[in-house]
Amino acid sequence: MRAALLLWVAVAGTLSGCVPIGYSGYPPGSETRYDSGSYSGQVQASAGEAIRTAEDILEHQPNRQLDCSHFVLACYHSKKMADYFRGQKPGENLTYYLNRYLTEAHTRRAHAADIQPGDILIFNKTYDLNHDGHIDDRDLYTHAGIVESFQNWVVTYLDASEGRHPVVQRRRFSFYGDKDNETVAKDPATGAKIHHRDTFYAAYAVPP
Repeated sequence: MRAALLLWVAVAGTLSGCVPIGYSGYPPGSETRYDSGSYSGQVQASAGEAIRTAEDILEHQPNRQLDCSHFVLACYHSKKMADYFRGQKPGENLTYYLNRYLTEAHTRRAHAADIQPGDILIFNKTYDLNHDGHIDDRDLYTHAGIVESFQNWVVTYLDASEGRHPVVQRRRFSFYGDKDNETVAKDPATGAKIHHRDTFYAAYAVPP
Protein backbone atom coordinates (compact mmCIF):
# COMPACT_ATOMS: atom_id res chain seq x y z
CA MET A 1 0.00 0.00 0.00
CA ARG A 2 2.77 2.45 0.90
CA ALA A 3 4.42 1.97 -2.50
CA ALA A 4 1.12 2.64 -4.22
CA LEU A 5 0.75 5.90 -2.32
CA LEU A 6 4.17 7.08 -3.34
CA LEU A 7 3.91 6.06 -6.97
CA TRP A 8 0.28 7.10 -7.45
CA VAL A 9 -0.71 3.78 -8.94
CA ALA A 10 -4.36 3.57 -10.06
CA VAL A 11 -6.87 1.03 -11.34
CA ALA A 12 -10.58 1.70 -12.43
CA GLY A 13 -14.23 3.06 -11.94
CA THR A 14 -17.26 4.90 -13.40
CA LEU A 15 -17.15 8.27 -11.71
CA SER A 16 -17.83 9.80 -15.12
CA GLY A 17 -16.25 10.65 -18.41
CA CYS A 18 -15.11 13.78 -20.16
CA VAL A 19 -16.19 14.77 -23.64
CA PRO A 20 -13.74 14.80 -26.55
CA ILE A 21 -12.06 18.13 -27.05
CA GLY A 22 -13.67 20.53 -29.52
CA TYR A 23 -14.04 24.28 -29.83
CA SER A 24 -17.13 24.94 -31.90
CA GLY A 25 -19.16 25.93 -28.88
CA TYR A 26 -19.81 24.51 -25.46
CA PRO A 27 -21.64 21.55 -23.88
CA PRO A 28 -25.46 21.71 -24.04
CA GLY A 29 -26.71 23.92 -21.20
CA SER A 30 -23.20 24.83 -20.12
CA GLU A 31 -22.07 28.36 -19.44
CA THR A 32 -18.43 27.39 -19.74
CA ARG A 33 -17.06 27.98 -23.23
CA TYR A 34 -14.19 26.00 -24.66
CA ASP A 35 -12.44 29.13 -25.92
CA SER A 36 -10.43 31.42 -23.68
CA GLY A 37 -12.48 34.48 -24.54
CA SER A 38 -14.85 33.76 -21.66
CA TYR A 39 -11.95 34.29 -19.25
CA SER A 40 -10.44 37.41 -20.81
CA GLY A 41 -9.71 39.97 -18.14
CA GLN A 42 -10.24 37.50 -15.30
CA VAL A 43 -7.54 36.62 -12.83
CA GLN A 44 -7.16 32.89 -12.30
CA ALA A 45 -8.89 31.86 -9.09
CA SER A 46 -6.89 30.92 -6.04
CA ALA A 47 -7.37 27.44 -4.60
CA GLY A 48 -9.76 28.80 -1.98
CA GLU A 49 -11.76 30.74 -4.56
CA ALA A 50 -12.02 27.69 -6.82
CA ILE A 51 -13.32 25.59 -3.93
CA ARG A 52 -15.92 28.21 -3.06
CA THR A 53 -17.06 28.34 -6.69
CA ALA A 54 -17.31 24.56 -6.79
CA GLU A 55 -19.33 24.54 -3.57
CA ASP A 56 -21.58 27.29 -4.91
CA ILE A 57 -22.28 25.30 -8.08
CA LEU A 58 -22.99 22.22 -5.96
CA GLU A 59 -25.44 24.16 -3.78
CA HIS A 60 -27.19 26.29 -6.38
CA GLN A 61 -26.64 24.57 -9.76
CA PRO A 62 -26.16 20.86 -9.03
CA ASN A 63 -27.51 19.90 -12.45
CA ARG A 64 -25.56 22.44 -14.48
CA GLN A 65 -24.43 20.57 -17.59
CA LEU A 66 -20.67 20.38 -17.21
CA ASP A 67 -18.33 17.48 -17.78
CA CYS A 68 -15.52 16.99 -15.28
CA SER A 69 -12.77 19.00 -17.00
CA HIS A 70 -15.02 21.94 -17.76
CA PHE A 71 -16.10 21.95 -14.12
CA VAL A 72 -12.43 22.37 -13.18
CA LEU A 73 -12.02 25.11 -15.79
CA ALA A 74 -15.18 26.89 -14.62
CA CYS A 75 -13.96 26.93 -11.02
CA TYR A 76 -10.46 28.19 -11.85
CA HIS A 77 -11.51 30.30 -14.90
CA SER A 78 -7.90 30.17 -16.08
CA LYS A 79 -7.30 31.87 -19.44
CA LYS A 80 -3.91 30.14 -19.62
CA MET A 81 -5.52 26.73 -19.17
CA ALA A 82 -8.26 27.52 -21.69
CA ASP A 83 -5.68 28.74 -24.22
CA TYR A 84 -3.78 25.48 -23.80
CA PHE A 85 -6.91 23.42 -24.47
CA ARG A 86 -7.77 25.58 -27.45
CA GLY A 87 -4.37 24.92 -29.01
CA GLN A 88 -4.84 21.14 -29.11
CA LYS A 89 -6.23 19.07 -31.94
CA PRO A 90 -9.77 17.73 -31.51
CA GLY A 91 -10.16 14.04 -30.74
CA GLU A 92 -8.73 13.32 -27.30
CA ASN A 93 -10.93 13.62 -24.24
CA LEU A 94 -10.30 16.88 -22.43
CA THR A 95 -8.96 15.25 -19.25
CA TYR A 96 -6.03 13.93 -21.29
CA TYR A 97 -5.05 17.52 -22.11
CA LEU A 98 -5.76 18.71 -18.58
CA ASN A 99 -3.36 16.08 -17.25
CA ARG A 100 -0.76 17.02 -19.86
CA TYR A 101 -1.09 20.73 -19.04
CA LEU A 102 -0.50 20.02 -15.36
CA THR A 103 2.32 17.57 -16.06
CA GLU A 104 4.14 20.11 -18.21
CA ALA A 105 3.77 22.64 -15.39
CA HIS A 106 5.53 20.20 -13.01
CA THR A 107 2.97 20.64 -10.23
CA ARG A 108 2.28 16.97 -9.47
CA ARG A 109 2.25 16.13 -5.77
CA ALA A 110 5.06 13.70 -5.01
CA HIS A 111 3.32 12.03 -2.06
CA ALA A 112 -0.25 11.51 -0.90
CA ALA A 113 0.56 13.43 2.28
CA ASP A 114 1.21 16.53 0.15
CA ILE A 115 -2.36 16.83 -1.19
CA GLN A 116 -3.87 20.27 -0.54
CA PRO A 117 -7.38 21.74 -0.87
CA GLY A 118 -7.83 23.08 -4.39
CA ASP A 119 -5.59 20.47 -6.00
CA ILE A 120 -6.83 18.97 -9.24
CA LEU A 121 -7.29 15.21 -9.13
CA ILE A 122 -6.89 13.01 -12.20
CA PHE A 123 -8.42 9.54 -12.31
CA ASN A 124 -7.88 6.58 -14.63
CA LYS A 125 -10.18 3.75 -15.64
CA THR A 126 -13.44 5.28 -14.51
CA TYR A 127 -15.18 4.08 -17.67
CA ASP A 128 -14.48 2.24 -20.93
CA LEU A 129 -12.84 5.15 -22.72
CA ASN A 130 -11.62 3.22 -25.76
CA HIS A 131 -14.85 1.20 -26.13
CA ASP A 132 -13.09 -2.16 -26.22
CA GLY A 133 -15.47 -3.81 -23.76
CA HIS A 134 -13.02 -3.62 -20.84
CA ILE A 135 -12.20 -1.10 -18.14
CA ASP A 136 -8.47 -1.60 -17.84
CA ASP A 137 -5.00 -0.06 -18.01
CA ARG A 138 -5.68 1.39 -21.46
CA ASP A 139 -8.46 3.64 -20.15
CA LEU A 140 -6.37 6.58 -18.96
CA TYR A 141 -7.15 10.17 -17.91
CA THR A 142 -10.87 9.61 -17.75
CA HIS A 143 -12.00 11.88 -14.91
CA ALA A 144 -11.04 14.97 -12.89
CA GLY A 145 -12.12 16.79 -9.74
CA ILE A 146 -11.11 19.48 -7.23
CA VAL A 147 -9.98 18.61 -3.70
CA GLU A 148 -12.20 20.17 -1.04
CA SER A 149 -10.37 18.71 1.96
CA PHE A 150 -7.83 16.06 2.91
CA GLN A 151 -7.92 14.75 6.47
CA ASN A 152 -6.90 11.44 8.03
CA TRP A 153 -5.98 10.09 4.58
CA VAL A 154 -9.50 10.74 3.28
CA VAL A 155 -9.78 12.91 0.17
CA THR A 156 -13.06 14.80 -0.23
CA TYR A 157 -13.49 16.36 -3.64
CA LEU A 158 -16.07 17.98 -5.91
CA ASP A 159 -16.68 16.88 -9.48
CA ALA A 160 -19.16 16.92 -12.35
CA SER A 161 -20.44 14.30 -14.76
CA GLU A 162 -23.12 14.94 -17.33
CA GLY A 163 -24.24 11.31 -17.23
CA ARG A 164 -25.56 11.29 -13.67
CA HIS A 165 -28.02 13.04 -11.35
CA PRO A 166 -27.15 15.37 -9.79
CA VAL A 167 -24.38 16.31 -12.21
CA VAL A 168 -22.21 18.01 -9.57
CA GLN A 169 -21.45 15.97 -6.46
CA ARG A 170 -19.23 15.78 -3.39
CA ARG A 171 -17.28 12.51 -3.32
CA ARG A 172 -14.59 10.96 -1.15
CA PHE A 173 -12.16 8.09 -0.96
CA SER A 174 -9.62 6.91 1.60
CA PHE A 175 -6.07 5.76 1.00
CA TYR A 176 -6.55 3.22 3.81
CA GLY A 177 -9.34 0.86 4.81
CA ASP A 178 -12.64 0.07 3.15
CA LYS A 179 -15.01 2.58 4.76
CA ASP A 180 -14.50 5.23 2.06
CA ASN A 181 -13.62 2.99 -0.84
CA GLU A 182 -16.92 2.02 -2.42
CA THR A 183 -17.37 0.09 -5.63
CA VAL A 184 -17.78 2.66 -8.39
CA ALA A 185 -18.01 0.36 -11.42
CA LYS A 186 -17.67 -3.17 -12.73
CA ASP A 187 -15.56 -4.28 -15.65
CA PRO A 188 -18.16 -5.17 -18.29
CA ALA A 189 -16.01 -8.04 -19.55
CA THR A 190 -15.14 -9.77 -16.28
CA GLY A 191 -17.56 -8.33 -13.73
CA ALA A 192 -14.59 -7.41 -11.53
CA LYS A 193 -15.43 -4.66 -9.05
CA ILE A 194 -13.63 -1.37 -9.46
CA HIS A 195 -13.11 0.58 -6.25
CA HIS A 196 -12.90 4.32 -5.83
CA ARG A 197 -9.36 4.42 -4.42
CA ASP A 198 -8.07 2.30 -7.29
CA THR A 199 -9.12 4.86 -9.89
CA PHE A 200 -6.89 7.57 -8.44
CA TYR A 201 -3.93 8.56 -10.63
CA ALA A 202 -2.46 11.88 -9.45
CA ALA A 203 -3.00 15.17 -7.65
CA TYR A 204 -1.66 18.45 -9.00
CA ALA A 205 -1.32 21.92 -7.57
CA VAL A 206 -2.74 24.49 -9.98
CA PRO A 207 -0.01 26.31 -11.90
CA PRO A 208 0.24 30.05 -11.11
